Amino acid sequence: MLRLTSPARRRMLATLPVTALLAGSLLVTSVPAAAADGPIDGPRTSGDAMFPNVGNGGYDALNYDVSLAWSPTGVADGLITGDITTATTTMTAKALSPLRSFSLDFEGMTISAVTVNGTPATWERDIDADAVKYKLIVTPATPVEGEFTVAVTYSGTPERHVDTDGSYEGWNGTNDGAILLGQPIGMMTGFPHNNTPSDKATYTISVDAPSVLANASGVTGDAAVASNGELQSKTVSGDRTTWVWRQDKQMASELAVIAIGRFEVINGSITLTDGRSIPSWSFIDAGLSDTNKTTIRDRVTQLEAITRNLESVYGPYPGNSTGVIVDSVPGGVNYALETQDRSFFPSANSVNGNTLIHELVHQWYGDNVAPRTWTDIWIGEGMATWGPTHYNSAAGFGSGASTEQTYYSSWNRTASTSANWNTPPGAQTASEDLYGYQTYTRSAQFWEALKISLGDDAFFSLIREWQTRFAGQSRAAADLKALAEEISGRDITALWNDWILEPGKPAWPDKLSLSVADAGADPLAIGDTVTYTVAATNTGLVPLASSVITVDLSELLTRATLDPVPTGATLDGTTLTWNVPVDTAPAATAELTFRATVIDTAPGGAFSVTGRVATLGGTCDTCVAEANVMQVLAPTTAPTITGKAVVGQTLTASSEGWPEGTELSYEWAIDGEPVVSTARAADPAATFTIPASALGARISVTVTGSLAGFRTGSVTSAATVAVVAAAVPGDGGTPGTGGVTDPGDDELSSTGGELPIGGVLIGMVLLSLGGAFVAMRRRRGIDAS
Repeated sequence: MLRLTSPARRRMLATLPVTALLAGSLLVTSVPAAAADGPIDGPRTSGDAMFPNVGNGGYDALNYDVSLAWSPTGVADGLITGDITTATTTMTAKALSPLRSFSLDFEGMTISAVTVNGTPATWERDIDADAVKYKLIVTPATPVEGEFTVAVTYSGTPERHVDTDGSYEGWNGTNDGAILLGQPIGMMTGFPHNNTPSDKATYTISVDAPSVLANASGVTGDAAVASNGELQSKTVSGDRTTWVWRQDKQMASELAVIAIGRFEVINGSITLTDGRSIPSWSFIDAGLSDTNKTTIRDRVTQLEAITRNLESVYGPYPGNSTGVIVDSVPGGVNYALETQDRSFFPSANSVNGNTLIHELVHQWYGDNVAPRTWTDIWIGEGMATWGPTHYNSAAGFGSGASTEQTYYSSWNRTASTSANWNTPPGAQTASEDLYGYQTYTRSAQFWEALKISLGDDAFFSLIREWQTRFAGQSRAAADLKALAEEISGRDITALWNDWILEPGKPAWPDKLSLSVADAGADPLAIGDTVTYTVAATNTGLVPLASSVITVDLSELLTRATLDPVPTGATLDGTTLTWNVPVDTAPAATAELTFRATVIDTAPGGAFSVTGRVATLGGTCDTCVAEANVMQVLAPTTAPTITGKAVVGQTLTASSEGWPEGTELSYEWAIDGEPVVSTARAADPAATFTIPASALGARISVTVTGSLAGFRTGSVTSAATVAVVAAAVPGDGGTPGTGGVTDPGDDELSSTGGELPIGGVLIGMVLLSLGGAFVAMRRRRGIDAS
């Protein structure tokens, strides 16, 4: 919504775009469970701090069917007067617990009948104008449970509702008809309903009006009725026409509109980004000049382009139709309003320029997702103010200044002593100040501060996800904070409290870019030193005040030691924390330098040091510095030994799979004790003659490789079988040191005068079997006797 005010609390219509809040959700007022002794009386408030006597509890409104007939009655002060000759509003709702009574908000006119589920009900009106309380209390003949309907029949001269800030809403006469507007609470002068943005519903609005109307000067013209949603029918009966509009999208009551007058109607369609075509109905006051009408027609032709551009920012257009209503209204209606689907504008100038973009942004922020209470109006109004600034910027769809520069400038030129900072957006309760600086400008500044703090990617994901996740609902500011933290992974509590909940001028956020770089040999050898530089560049518009950078050293500290912890930083475990110097000026860079020395046991290969801006407002230029420690040289396969493990025999070592150019050396070992080391550059094998001292031992070889750019690496073969003695020729098999045995046979040499071990073993087996046979025969003989 865009309002002008007598005190300069409201933004000028020509410079500030404003949009209404629309979205669907269930009524959030908590209702106590029905007492054990029966149904309860529904609460007569929705618990809104701004309007404590407006709104109701105990039920969720599902649909309103508003049917009325309007006729002009004369002219007063240049405006048409008129009556509602007959009207019936039927609310379909769901009781949240059994109700013996419930209430609606209804201001003015005369009630003639109330029925619940078709049965007459008793009712009374509880009115206290000073307390802004206009209650219709209904007691059905039988308590209601689950879904029910209540129909109210009424008539009379509709009333204008004057807000506490002096602006007009509700029913107002125009110079050729009448208009019903409802923000924040004036819709209760039009029809009885649950007058809270937390209880959205669908609507059918049927208006019977004259087919021809005269303006205050007596000039006649064709009449039309504009409202929300899609035109279902237009039925002429004699000199009157009934216009039926259907809103199938969830809508808060304050976003409804009924405009009756002499209108030029522009009927067309627009094609959305996804290819969907939706109807467009626009209504232009017939009494406007041709120049003004041309201005409005030109803007109507731009609806498709503007809407598609906004879809790229906020996601798919949430409505089923579009258009504008431009009507000449009394001076007290000094605002444009984001009435759902087709926004209202009081003049050609107001529909021109940023105000149209403002009200279109509201179709997402305020309409599709509505505030749960009036305190949270700042969410939609702030975004609808920020939106046109982004739209016209070079980052959006124009060539203007960035949103950062625009909102920093407005923040900077407002002194900390200004009364504009006295009311925090999320803690306001005074309805007379509802449309003040905190709702529009400070809230738009907050959206920009949030963008700086989260970064563009997280910010634009957030403002789309808010629409996707909560489409058609009413949501609280706490939901926005939670979603921002979910998407960004950052805690925004301090920023939120400063901008949204606390009085006083909030701090403009830090903005910086982080880089981490290293300098050292590549690759690093044992004992080498590597130097790291962590740089924080102020990319914002104010000196840095509270930025903190952390550096993850977990990979570095397994390979090196710090020499020492740098001044200005602290080390906790493997995390280095640096408080960036306060007052680092815009465009200036602060640096932290530290060194590390590679330790003897450092594993080879790549490792990284990773920096992160732990506070809000940071982005990364290069946040990861990667280095390498020399790899330990190693083959792809283990060494092997060929030959017989026999004293005097020669064994040969083979070692394959080393990088080309590797120089190898071989170290043989007897039972793990080194006995010889022979360097053989580029030699594919090395040999070892088994000495007599190795009898009964096992032989292994360790191969060591050397190559430039690698750390020396060694690998050891599997050991042979135990070494055996060689057979001595001509001595009848007596063991000696000169015979050769195949280690694979696992046989020991022997002389001819001795039984081979195998023969001895066979003999022992046979002897055992023979004894067993004899024992068996003896046993049988005993058994037989």
